[in-house]
Amino acid sequence: MSWKNLRSIINASILAALSFVLMRFTEFPLLPQASFLKTDLGDIPLLVGAYFFGPFFGVAIAFVKDLLFFISGAGPGGPIGVLMNFIATGTFALVVGVVNLKKKNDLTLVLGLILGTIALVLVMIPANLWAIPKYLPSWTKEQILTYIFTINVPFNIIKGLLDTVVTFFVVKALRGRKIFSQN
Repeated sequence: MSWKNLRSIINASILAALSFVLMRFTEFPLLPQASFLKTDLGDIPLLVGAYFFGPFFGVAIAFVKDLLFFISGAGPGGPIGVLMNFIATGTFALVVGVVNLKKKNDLTLVLGLILGTIALVLVMIPANLWAIPKYLPSWTKEQILTYIFTINVPFNIIKGLLDTVVTFFVVKALRGRKIFSQN
């Protein structure tokens, strides 16, 4: 194993731990009509990891974060909620990592974050079509679709945009200080 690979693994591990701590302690609702849908700042370290180290590390950080969150007993959504979070954040990180794989600059960062937000929103539609009947088996298909397009899609758009803005400034600060420049 090369020094560069070892540094990447160590940095990704630190980002995964930070991501878990932020997820565990910074949850807050975005929409008053859906206070059970919460976001947190735990997505920022995994998006930073995806940008600097690539899509594999971004998804791996998301996996470790959600595994730790599940093991810690946090989250009222149980295993399905944790799985849904992994699908959302893993998709976001995968897109950011792929877009920034070859070239890393402000344009590719913004493009990756915007495309990641779009992918997050789109992937969560079928994911919710699968998950919602597990929580609410009495809901009709029409109720589920109404919920998805009036509450879940707006939630994911706002979440993605919030993560985009914060991640952009965090990455700029880290690049300026050359925190991950050896990788």
